[in-house]
Amino acid sequence: MSKQIMEEGLPQKRRLAWIVLVLTSIALLAPGIAIDAALSLVEPAMEALRAWKNSWWPWPAQEISERELALDKIIHFFLFAVCGALVTRAWRTTLGITRVLLLLLTFGVVTEVAQFFIPDRSMSLADVVADAAGILAGVFIWSAVSRPIID
Repeated sequence: MSKQIMEEGLPQKRRLAWIVLVLTSIALLAPGIAIDAALSLVEPAMEALRAWKNSWWPWPAQEISERELALDKIIHFFLFAVCGALVTRAWRTTLGITRVLLLLLTFGVVTEVAQFFIPDRSMSLADVVADAAGILAGVFIWSAVSRPIID
């Protein structure tokens, strides 16, 4: 593939990556009361999924004392997986994979530290781990998907 073909559509890819980064920042830095309201909308769907899984899963379900804790980590993972895939798609040719990984990890750490100063939010090392896992998954998935099958 020529460089011109690869760079076609690059401004749109970068615009989409910026939009996702801004939306992720908003989601991670919103006050706790807004997060609770959003989770109250998602919780019925999560309960339905749990009931469905428990209807066929052969082992008894373990009680999770803090359900929102597990949901929080899942949300962090998926937010950063999307960021990882889209930022890799937009900037891997100019920055390289290593810099993309470091920048996204820095973004995750900065948003966690910033949560310390937001009402009803707290910073968590477990969130940073979920962010890092999501980043790696997103970068890996995009890198695997974007490789040409035939050279």
